[in-house]
Amino acid sequence: MFFIGRALIVICTFYISSYIKLIRKYNNNNFNTIKKTPNIGKIEKVVIKDKKIKEFKKKLLNIKYFNYSFFYHNVRTLKIDRHESLSKYKVFIANYDPIKNVINITDEKSFPHELNHMSSSYYDGDDYSGLSQNSFGTGLNEGYTELLTERYFKSGESYPVEFKIASNLEQIVGREKMEQYYYTANLFELIEELKQYDTHENIMKFIGYIDIVTSLIDNYFKSRMFNAILKKSMKKINLYLLKWYTIKQKRLMENKNISLEQCYSNIYKYSKRLYNLKNMESTKYKVLTKKIIDKKIKEYL
Repeated sequence: MFFIGRALIVICTFYISSYIKLIRKYNNNNFNTIKKTPNIGKIEKVVIKDKKIKEFKKKLLNIKYFNYSFFYHNVRTLKIDRHESLSKYKVFIANYDPIKNVINITDEKSFPHELNHMSSSYYDGDDYSGLSQNSFGTGLNEGYTELLTERYFKSGESYPVEFKIASNLEQIVGREKMEQYYYTANLFELIEELKQYDTHENIMKFIGYIDIVTSLIDNYFKSRMFNAILKKSMKKINLYLLKWYTIKQKRLMENKNISLEQCYSNIYKYSKRLYNLKNMESTKYKVLTKKIIDKKIKEYL
């Protein structure tokens, strides 16, 4: 029992220290470090031999704002490591490394998701990847990558929480703009777009909270151990989304694009879309109650 107790103390200490480092990372974040994405110009087409990439490329015609410059820049030197032997042991790997420009994969179902990462990434010492930059915004980026993978490639079942957050954010920003920001790896412009609803600092906190949620729900033990922190982070995320959507609807009403009745109707419908984690095994609560939602809507309106 003594050794078990010590082991538990060591494990708890490790995860607590990991979380403290994570919190410090976002609390101490320099709110002016997000850079504009470099313009690499037009890149010449290359002959694609890989069958899966060819199938992926055919479907790109459906995406209005797809950035072929990043796609051709990366695909010409892309390395694909298919770790098929690992799947026998139920070890599943799916990731894209923008620094090495390599996709590691065991399950071909995840290939469109990783190709989306490859197609929306540029590395020049800084890592510009979809809606993230130098790992900041990873949670939002994964969620929107999964949304686009499902939308255009009818594939995907990962990152359900981040998927929902990204989908709700798209309702505020707009589908065309969000897709354009993603495929041009333009986190900078997404932040600029959101400044019409909030301060730069609050927008950065919103993105940071999503990263915290992702770091916790990726690990079942951590999600249980830091249950209260997970709940608090999701509450903050949802309050930002509710605030921004309410402000957007308020402006539509003030410009006489919608009625007051329609304004309230849209806001309450949107509030029901906010992710409450009720489907997660480790969480059995609602992040935002109706009372909180009613109070905040009156505050924002």
